[in-house]
Amino acid sequence: MDILTLVGIVGGLAALLIGAILKGASILFLIQPAAFVIVVPTTLFASLITVPLPKFSMVITGLKMALFGGKDVLGETKAQLVDLANLVRKEGILALESKIDEIEDPFLKRAIELLVLGVEPDVFEETLETDISKKEEEFEIAVEYWKNSAESAPTFGLVGAVFGLMKALKSLDNAEELAYGISAAFVATVYGITFSYLIFGPISKKIKIKSKEEIMKMQMVVDACKMMIKGENPKVIEEKLNSYVEV
Repeated sequence: MDILTLVGIVGGLAALLIGAILKGASILFLIQPAAFVIVVPTTLFASLITVPLPKFSMVITGLKMALFGGKDVLGETKAQLVDLANLVRKEGILALESKIDEIEDPFLKRAIELLVLGVEPDVFEETLETDISKKEEEFEIAVEYWKNSAESAPTFGLVGAVFGLMKALKSLDNAEELAYGISAAFVATVYGITFSYLIFGPISKKIKIKSKEEIMKMQMVVDACKMMIKGENPKVIEEKLNSYVEV
């Protein structure tokens, strides 16, 4: 679990509920299943329209990126690349073949496989740059899905409020019931704004941040491997990779 994502969501909800209580609102009153259904599932389903069917998995992948992780991905990749560069320096590029099965990162494994195959440097770079471009497009789908959800949620909150007001106005002859109905109607608006600014919007931005880190990691792999092909000293490679990592 990404600790800051967890703290942000839980802390934000806790602060919101505490504020509501201090304002005299009832927590039980804020639990409105009908309002929740009108706002949250409707928003998420509507945003699916923006996603191509073959790329649906990126919506889930993006959510996992936002909720989990938090490791120093760039630092770990740098250390792994430096170890591989040292191996190449001592035993040659073909020695990397023995390390392929130990590599978990799919992109790094693909890069090492291409090195072992002995493809031309320009073909190597073009192939991996194409993979990076595809990955950027996939990440953008995830970002846009959650961004669209953040933009749509307040509107569906208003729709829920309108439905609630329509029901409340049927009780014009009962002032107490009318007042309760109007109050309940605005719970949908609260849901819409809360999910937009506390959950969907931040998730979209977190995916964008982590996707940039992932693309940077992939570019790091390309640069390091190109230098291995040229026979660069591992120390020089490490200095180059330091530009990607905060040291």
